[in-house]
Amino acid sequence: MDRIIIDPTAMRQFGDPEGATFVFVTNRSAADRFEVRLGRGGGGYAGDMTLFYEKGQSFSELLDQMPETAHILVISPDVYYKSPPAGTIGARRKLLALACNSTPTDMDKLAHGIRMIEATDPAAQQELVDRFFATAEQSAFMEIVDPRYGTRARFDHMSDKYVWNEQAGFLGWGEQQLAPSGEVSALPLDVYDYSADLSLGIDGQMVIEGYPILHNGAPSYHPADQARIHSRLAAMQRGPMLATIERGHIVRLEALAPEAAPAVEMLERMFDVDSRYRIMWEFGFAVNCTLELYDANTAINELYGGQTGTIHIGLGLTPHTQYHLDIVCPATTILGDRGQHIFGPRAEEIIAGTAATGRAGSLVRIRSAACGCVAA
Repeated sequence: MDRIIIDPTAMRQFGDPEGATFVFVTNRSAADRFEVRLGRGGGGYAGDMTLFYEKGQSFSELLDQMPETAHILVISPDVYYKSPPAGTIGARRKLLALACNSTPTDMDKLAHGIRMIEATDPAAQQELVDRFFATAEQSAFMEIVDPRYGTRARFDHMSDKYVWNEQAGFLGWGEQQLAPSGEVSALPLDVYDYSADLSLGIDGQMVIEGYPILHNGAPSYHPADQARIHSRLAAMQRGPMLATIERGHIVRLEALAPEAAPAVEMLERMFDVDSRYRIMWEFGFAVNCTLELYDANTAINELYGGQTGTIHIGLGLTPHTQYHLDIVCPATTILGDRGQHIFGPRAEEIIAGTAATGRAGSLVRIRSAACGCVAA
């Protein structure tokens, strides 16, 4: 079996090593799948080390074993990885964690993930993110529009009750990101401060059509159930659904084409089992425009930015719900309060089929030492 080569010098998010040690963290059961190569002359690194992260172990135990100056890559396909709290990884450390445990992962998906990390252009991401915030802050609200069906939903994005998380651009010292990086997301809460009474201010109708990503949570689950649920949800790739949204809750869902019916049926079942799946916990803006979609249930797809950025919505919030469902919607565009384009493909591109489907105030941007997620 060919090993997957890990070359941190090809991962531009880390930036200049500045003499740091490269630390590769994986599971002992997965160790023989990887080989670390620092490149000619060590690539500016002082050296490398490998540490094993096992079930029941605290990640802080591993941090205590690392040099003070380090670039850390975590790939934990066999053990649920929870991102450390802000301020705990160390002032002279940078951490990337490949999203691979919450969705089924095999060697091919791991290799794809590494390729997508290496293809990521952090400078282009940062430019797109800065342009997004500059434009969004000039609008009193956003309109979520599908020009094919004429649907509109209003998102009151300027609320000071939201947390805006950035997982994009270059890593700074003391920071961490999920990898591949490339996302800005709005949530009505910090992921560690859960309350079912909170939601995003979204009202109207939205067409949901695209790529579902079904993440499992920390509670025990059966992989066959996850696969079965995702297989039904995948019908939304072949047909659109119409969601009626009130105060960030999906109150009605219908298939706009027969092909979408299995996805509508499965979502309705999820709503019946746990009504919290009706809540749109996350509204995401993906800015990784070098990422290639993988035709399977994989967390990596969440960062798919197409040519100019794409949006995704998040239902459910692990570990509070059994699953977290992300849905990438490449044919959705975001307009401002005067009809100005803010994000995503332009309406004329969507209608023509050329879009890649494969100062009102200020937004508080959090580019902290903690991931805007619970686990990878």
